[in-house]
Amino acid sequence: MDFRVSIPEGQDYVLIEVFKPITSNFALEFGCEARKLGEEFNLKKFLFDVRGAPNIQSVAKNYVFAYKELPEIKFPKSAISAFLLDQGDDSHEFIELAFKNAGYTLMSFTRQDEAIEWLKSH
Repeated sequence: MDFRVSIPEGQDYVLIEVFKPITSNFALEFGCEARKLGEEFNLKKFLFDVRGAPNIQSVAKNYVFAYKELPEIKFPKSAISAFLLDQGDDSHEFIELAFKNAGYTLMSFTRQDEAIEWLKSH
């Protein structure tokens, strides 16, 4: 499996662990699974652990993903999402900006404890 979607014990967020470089099609796959699990358990917070999984899409495709494809899978605009990145990985910067401009609440972190604390504060 190239990703794992779960709810950590005792937590109120969906954890998405990604194990290979990210393209739009792959992101739609794990994004859809995350949305389904969130809906099933009435959770609106998501932690995307993309350490070791750089974004390899072009800027243009990232834009289309944020503005067209993500809404098509009905990923909720009310979601609170944190990206957990490798130190120095700037491959997710544009998609973060595009998500924010498309109306999604998202923040990137390099420390898991900080990402979880941020999710808890929202």
